[in-house]
Parts: sequence; structure tokens; C-alpha cells
Amino acid sequence: MGVEAKLKTLDVEKNLGVVTLSDGTEFSVPRLSMLKIIQIVKFLGVDGAKIYSQAREILIDDSYDLIEKYAIILESIQEAQVMRIFSIILELEDKQSLALDPNDLLEILLVLSDKLDLKKTFTLVRQLMKKMFDIDLPDFKELIDRAFPEAPMELMEENTSETETEEKQEKEEATA
Repeated sequence: MGVEAKLKTLDVEKNLGVVTLSDGTEFSVPRLSMLKIIQIVKFLGVDGAKIYSQAREILIDDSYDLIEKYAIILESIQEAQVMRIFSIILELEDKQSLALDPNDLLEILLVLSDKLDLKKTFTLVRQLMKKMFDIDLPDFKELIDRAFPEAPMELMEENTSETETEEKQEKEEATA
């Protein structure tokens, strides 16, 4: 297959889809490019490494319980830092990304997740971070497990039965 034939088979559409924003305007969701990947890796290598280092120090500090650790970590991260990756992906200024309606942003993220293999992209970015900056980012599952640890089913059942008992007592008191 010649070069021209290969180029014709490439998907070179500049946008992944269109989302109608809450103000009625249409937003074209841009494709992820190599330039954006490099910008994201660069951001993660500089700001992300600082955030990760601070978070790691907090996580290994035994003077806080797990919930306090997460609260301290989240409190230390600036909103603009969180939105920086979205700004890169969406080709917007940080202030514009921060100003997006949350539902609009979620719709845009749905288009991105429908059209891209984000897990594979994240894995490849992790590998690139390791090679470029010698930083081991946790894998996607590990990040999710850390952010949302599973509660033991026994504890959840106990809490549910206690809540149900309290609700029954409140109803009985209200009808008495």
C-alpha cells in the first residue's frame, strides 16, 4: 500500500463530535493530538509531579486518618490545576474551562470517552511519564480504588439496618 493510500485510510477529522452547550451554542469536541499528549505529559511531569509528591507525603503521614488525608490533598490542589488537562484537551484557556457549566463539561467528557480509548491513552501516558521523568504514576484502577475504596459489605449492611431502625422509630414517634 502506497503512502497516499495509507493517508486516505487515516481518520483525519479534526473533531470527535459536537455538543450543544447549555447556552445554546455548539461546541466541537476536538480530537486528541500528539501535541496535546506532549502538553499533558509536560504538565504531569512538572505540576503533576509536585501534586503527587505532596499527596504522597500526606498519604504516608500516620497522624491523619484516610478521610482527612483525602481532604487535605483535595484542599491543596488548585481548581486551575485540575482543569489544566481539560483545557489542553479542549483547546481552551484555563479560565474558559473553569467557566464551563458542569453538565456541559460532562457531556463533552462523554463524547471523548465514547470516541477514545481513555484507559489505553492513560496507560500510554503513564509509560511515557516513566520514561521521560522516571515517575511511576499509579494505574487507572489503582487511582479509582484509592479515590473510592470499597466499604465492607457488613459495615454497609449494619449502617443500612441502623438507618432503617432510626427511620422506623422516627415514624412511630411522629404518628404517636
